[in-house]
Amino acid sequence: MNHRDQMLAVIAGRPVDRIPWVPRMDLWLVANRARGTLPPELAGPDVDEVTVADWLGTACHALGADRTLVREPRDFALAGLGFDDHPHFPFRLELHDLPLRQTGTFEALATTIGTSHGDVTIRYHWSEAMRRDGISGPMVVEHAVKTVADLAAVAEIFEHLEVVPTPGRYAAYRDRVGARGLAVTQGPIAASPAHLLLHDLMPMLDFFYLWVDERPAIDAFTRRLEPFFDAVTEAAILSGAEVIYSGANYDQGTTWPPFFEGEIVPALRRRGARLHEAGRYLLCHTDGENRQLIQFYPDAGFDIAQSVCPAPMTDLTLRQVREGLGASQTLWGGIPAVALLSDSMPDADFERWLDGLEDEVGAGDHLILGVSDNVPPDADLGRLRRIGDRIAGLSPASAG
Repeated sequence: MNHRDQMLAVIAGRPVDRIPWVPRMDLWLVANRARGTLPPELAGPDVDEVTVADWLGTACHALGADRTLVREPRDFALAGLGFDDHPHFPFRLELHDLPLRQTGTFEALATTIGTSHGDVTIRYHWSEAMRRDGISGPMVVEHAVKTVADLAAVAEIFEHLEVVPTPGRYAAYRDRVGARGLAVTQGPIAASPAHLLLHDLMPMLDFFYLWVDERPAIDAFTRRLEPFFDAVTEAAILSGAEVIYSGANYDQGTTWPPFFEGEIVPALRRRGARLHEAGRYLLCHTDGENRQLIQFYPDAGFDIAQSVCPAPMTDLTLRQVREGLGASQTLWGGIPAVALLSDSMPDADFERWLDGLEDEVGAGDHLILGVSDNVPPDADLGRLRRIGDRIAGLSPASAG
């Protein structure tokens, strides 16, 4: 059974011969490429996530797109709206009847879109120092929404965006990954329009104030964006991918429980129902502190909790997260990134953690192990290989 078949079988709840081991390497690759510190075997210009997985002998972590590819400023013209353009995405966005102007370089990039309510300007920054830290795209330094007055203009932009399905782009990605891993396709990163406002469209602290003071305006804004979210979901379905990634960065401090229950869970249930109707699975990137959120997960409509980050980086142990998920939900992640850093986890602590892994894993069903969220740039790859060796000894039939 190859890596791709293993992962699909795990998600479906079918027997497999081993627990899949799928460490995410894009941050490590971007950082070490920028630093000039890649191993000689990975020094070529065409090295990507697939190459690194082959070199390590692991499954390829293929989540949405290969973020290690060289990009151009035009790819990020709409990134401040939560949607960059990537050659692996199953859709592209075309803006109709509103003028768009992009200026600058990655060090100081700006997008300005004219609307009937005035211009919307978004500014970005992506430096060489950021790339050396593994950051794979520009960061927003001036958001689209500054005040409640900007909501109408930004909603107008979304109403003038056409979602153009591009199944061939996803197919090329799937073919590149092949049997080495499961090529998950990209849907809306934010789970809902309200989550998009929090996640991408404005500074988080400003959002909290707006949420308290301007709920009617936010509700009107989110209703206008729902057709756009539906169109992105349909484009992802048309790609033919078995698994669609939509909804990311859940944390009880930012997507706090009442917000999560009221603004994220209903959207996930609706999207999950549509994907299940089409024979697809829904994956969410649940990488934050989950203690107060996991109560909502079993009935939230998604199939895969990806990038699960356990203790000592969060409050919940791997076993506790597994016990909190629904019986048919798959956990993907579970290996804390600090286990790969001797400064954060000294050797003696690492050995104790490694010896306790089997007990934390428990029954090996519905489990894909990976590093949460990402293998860090300064990771000890010797530890990464030792973890892989230990996992190889934990078959679903005998673990726990």
